[in-house]
Amino acid sequence: MTRDNDDETTVSILPLEPLRYHTELVLHLQAQEAELWNWFSTDRLRAQNNEAVKLDLLKATYRIERDANPTLYAAFDEVASALNLSCPVTFYQSSGGGALNASLAYMPGEAHIVFVGPLLTTLTPVELKCVLGHELMHFALLDRWHEYLVATQMLSAMCNDAQAQPAHQASARLLGLYTEVLCDRAAYQATKDLASTITALVRIETGTTDVAAESYLRQTDEIFAKGHPRTEGVTHPETFIRARALQLWVGNPQSAGDEIAQVIEGALSLEDLDLLGQQRVAAMTRRLVGRFLRPSWLHTEAQLAHARLFFDDFAPASAIDEELAEDLAGVTDKLRDYYCYVLLDFATADRDLEDAPLAAALLLSDELGLGDRFRQLATKELNLRKKQLEALDAEASAIVAKAQEAAT
Repeated sequence: MTRDNDDETTVSILPLEPLRYHTELVLHLQAQEAELWNWFSTDRLRAQNNEAVKLDLLKATYRIERDANPTLYAAFDEVASALNLSCPVTFYQSSGGGALNASLAYMPGEAHIVFVGPLLTTLTPVELKCVLGHELMHFALLDRWHEYLVATQMLSAMCNDAQAQPAHQASARLLGLYTEVLCDRAAYQATKDLASTITALVRIETGTTDVAAESYLRQTDEIFAKGHPRTEGVTHPETFIRARALQLWVGNPQSAGDEIAQVIEGALSLEDLDLLGQQRVAAMTRRLVGRFLRPSWLHTEAQLAHARLFFDDFAPASAIDEELAEDLAGVTDKLRDYYCYVLLDFATADRDLEDAPLAAALLLSDELGLGDRFRQLATKELNLRKKQLEALDAEASAIVAKAQEAAT
């Protein structure tokens, strides 16, 4: 991982790397928004902007200098060493009061950390190091991984645009949530103390001074025993989800990713697809259409033209997709309906083929585990009577065989 700025380039190996979601979203933006990516890649924060941020901090906070609180700065130095980072830092105490919190005011090459409320007198020394590790990881992501900074700035601009799509908002939200998960790992990495990392989270969230990590983890277990919740957080996952994600990762870093993704993202849902979710749905749609149009008798001009309305470079599948049924099995009800409607679209795209495409769709829907719902939607949308559908069902294999024979 490298850090780039106008003055120097330094290389350091951090004990943590961006998560899979960070990496995949960056790759998606680089590929799909290449021109915009290049523009943001050259738009660096300049010195005059840094000075404006510093002035705003001085107006709204009390600056804590190293001589005034050497213990705080010594704690930061220990945390920075644990995370293999070296950067100048300045601390500030917000003058506005309010709930306990800490935040990073980012400037290239400099960490500026703002405390809100009586954080310094509420947390234990170890808990404070956890908070410093969390905020330092926010800095490291922006300063040492330039692609993340570009992705963050791009999504912010997209979300503020008048033509913003829901997928932009969903992607920015998930990027922020996953960033909190990663920064919680840095909080643990700074101290290797899971209990203190969790109590720090709970104290900041609740303001409670008497917190036991074991008790809170039992509370979290009770929540998950009743089901698998998905975060509703906008900028931060709920504390119980953060505690669960951290506990899973500390216990088994290799296997934690899928369960953490389940509570952060949940199952793919048409209502709130992010950019990567859109990509996955599009890929599944391509597989489904490719599988349906695999038989040569369906390669009519009308069918292929319809397929190219979905994908400009469409080509029918050359081999049977053995994993398609399994991958479709876990989708939500609305996504299942969507895939059924895709099949129905192609079952009626070429009227010259008469009932053969619908018969093929009935057979394929059964293979893919979509049969019952596909029949319900076909009956409704095509105004079929029950006896019509039953007759077509009974003859489906023979109708498809006859269409294949006629095409050869």
